[in-house]
Amino acid sequence: MVEGTSERDVLVLAKAVAANDFPVERTAVIGVDRETGELLRLSPFPWKGADTDPPLRRWSWIRSRVTRDERDTRPETVTVAGEIAATGYVDAKDGWRLRWPFVRPHLRGSLESLTELARGRATTAGFVPVTELDVVQLPLRMRFRCASDDCAGPHEIAVLDQELHAMAVLARERYGPEWATRFREAWGAPLLERFDVHLLLSAYAQAPSRFHVAGLFYPPRTKEDAHEHGHHVEHRRHASPTGPGAGGKSPPTS
Repeated sequence: MVEGTSERDVLVLAKAVAANDFPVERTAVIGVDRETGELLRLSPFPWKGADTDPPLRRWSWIRSRVTRDERDTRPETVTVAGEIAATGYVDAKDGWRLRWPFVRPHLRGSLESLTELARGRATTAGFVPVTELDVVQLPLRMRFRCASDDCAGPHEIAVLDQELHAMAVLARERYGPEWATRFREAWGAPLLERFDVHLLLSAYAQAPSRFHVAGLFYPPRTKEDAHEHGHHVEHRRHASPTGPGAGGKSPPTS
């Protein structure tokens, strides 16, 4: 937990829009603190229009001064107390090899287990793998079943994921009356056929044991093991024209 005001490097995992009806929620960025490995919720986050200016990419590192929000009972919540600078990016290559270490410590079995943790103020955000998924339109909601035996679902909760909201706007503009069908084809059940789908769930400030979808994550189903990854990296190094012997510079390993 952040104490006082400090400068932090945060890996952006999700960007959440505001909710104006009860429970009210402010715009936020949810990410991982580089120093502690804990989740941080930067709220309110300074959106300009539909996104930040310039737009802030998920999986980018940002640096800013933050301070604990004593009015917010959720342990992860901090407020931005200075300028925000983007400093890096974590790539998705090699089956999420570089991304999984930031996600894995925050995996929860189900919405039910996460709710119990939130009631005890242990944590109010986490990743939940799902085995069933559907999108309900206007207001944007998700219906899902957790990949756990203790799931009492299906659950249906609001979506505040900024990128999904932006995709819904584009679908309406592109497909007109058919937009909802096309949107469900892209972001509903068919997604499970190709990806290992996880939802990043975050509790509301006004109702800390009630959750919304703050982010949708869909890494590839098959991840390389350490031996396979090393073999593929070595192969790329020898096959690349920028490898050793071509100016002395090796290609990225991600």
